[in-house]
Amino acid sequence: TIILYHATYTINSIAHRFGRRRFDTKDESRNNWLLAIITLGEGWHNNHHHDPASASTQHKWWEFDITYYVILMLKSLGIATDVIQPRHARQKR
Repeated sequence: TIILYHATYTINSIAHRFGRRRFDTKDESRNNWLLAIITLGEGWHNNHHHDPASASTQHKWWEFDITYYVILMLKSLGIATDVIQPRHARQKR
């Protein structure tokens, strides 16, 4: 738990300095694949700043967001409700 907490806390410091910017957001957030692996998906930080309401930070097939899949599992069990899909999925509807 302590390691995961520290990994999560590093997102706001490391993912605003190192990584790639897919979306032009008003901040300096970046996607960092290494942090995404360590934090189970939170490293896709620029994606999060582009679409902060979404339950998923995965915008491309290779941006694996384990946390989102846990949320989907909880939704299928009826524990999570009103799960907001990513912007690109909402726009398709």
